[in-house]
Amino acid sequence: MKPNSFDVAAANWIATAQVAAQISPNCIFIDTGSTTTDIIPIKNGKECAKGRSDFERLKTKELVYTGTLRTNLASFLDSISFKGEKYNVASELFAITADVYNVLDKITLDDYVCDTCDGAGKSKEESARRISRVLCADLDILSFDDIVEISNNIHQIQVDQIAKSLMEVVNRENLDLVVTTGLGKDILAKKSS
Repeated sequence: MKPNSFDVAAANWIATAQVAAQISPNCIFIDTGSTTTDIIPIKNGKECAKGRSDFERLKTKELVYTGTLRTNLASFLDSISFKGEKYNVASELFAITADVYNVLDKITLDDYVCDTCDGAGKSKEESARRISRVLCADLDILSFDDIVEISNNIHQIQVDQIAKSLMEVVNRENLDLVVTTGLGKDILAKKSS
């Protein structure tokens, strides 16, 4: 019987968990990649996730569909704080997290391996322009320093999004050691733990 490609793709976290169990037999393992964050509880050297499919793992908070590169900013932002004011955001695919981490020097151009939303280049200025569009602005309205401030706020919101799910898993499983890996290890996973 041929395996379903969705089953195979959704199960890659199980292999990663086996490696984490060798690092610590009792921990929460966070793997933040370009698209998603896996939060995998490990007890007595074995993964003990409650969810088996991505559908179930979204419910159990063991999967957060947010990552370091490909995540649409509008997927996790309702508003952005800027200069003491809250701005609603445009719910369009104007910018992705790669743009934020490019502007903040948290990734290199070699790390920015996905396509841009507008088909333009990957310079810091082009990333800043895409981020400004999330606020229906441009670089005539917002300066690069403004975009850095906005990007720092976006970064914190994404960290908080992961931290919220992490706390649910930590409290449910009564585990407090967190082991991190992935492209977003230092950008998101460590900061959320």
